[in-house]
Amino acid sequence: MTMLQSDFEDAISKLTEPVNGQYPRPWMTDLTDPLSADVFLVGKNQRNGYETSRLTHERHLAALFNRNGESCRGVYDEMTAHRPSPTRVNADRFRKALAVEGVSRVLETNVVCYSTPMSSDLRLPQHKGGSIRGSNIFLALLHFIQPKVLIAHGTGTRDTLTQLLGSSLPTPPASVTEAQPVIVGALKVFVIPSLAPPQWNQWKNWAEPYLTNVAKAVASAL
Repeated sequence: MTMLQSDFEDAISKLTEPVNGQYPRPWMTDLTDPLSADVFLVGKNQRNGYETSRLTHERHLAALFNRNGESCRGVYDEMTAHRPSPTRVNADRFRKALAVEGVSRVLETNVVCYSTPMSSDLRLPQHKGGSIRGSNIFLALLHFIQPKVLIAHGTGTRDTLTQLLGSSLPTPPASVTEAQPVIVGALKVFVIPSLAPPQWNQWKNWAEPYLTNVAKAVASAL
């Protein structure tokens, strides 16, 4: 293990310690080395939390790195009783479109890596500590992994990301368009409509051709 890998795993171990009865979930990926990811697919925050009563921290970490017989998706399926959220289903579809274009080193994450039933719940006082931790996790991922491309879905994600990056980002498109990234330092950022309901319901009829355009543009940007 390299010094970078060791420092990264130490940081993730500390950042995923329990907060408000859950283990923060920093990412979903099938990579065994998350440091090799060159694309981040980013949402606001996740709905399904990993309760500390159902999972050990050691097992959570093993699943994050897809090692010791554990996997990100395997633990997620167990925690959700094999009932993935609508956002997860849509993200899976988009991941397939990216894979068709040869984009496979993807890390799915959130600008706030902390679970609440609704993203608006992050504003509640009881979630302040979790929200701060969740944002720190995302910033740590950017620091350690330094992806080439970031795909932000949803206006809430765009707004929070604008604050974290200190750079203005465009509004998600309202129709099928040619996908163009915004350059933020060394990052190429695509802002797309939300993959999460209810916003998803407003554009799902043209999602397939548009996401195909985005997948092709991401492949060209790498």
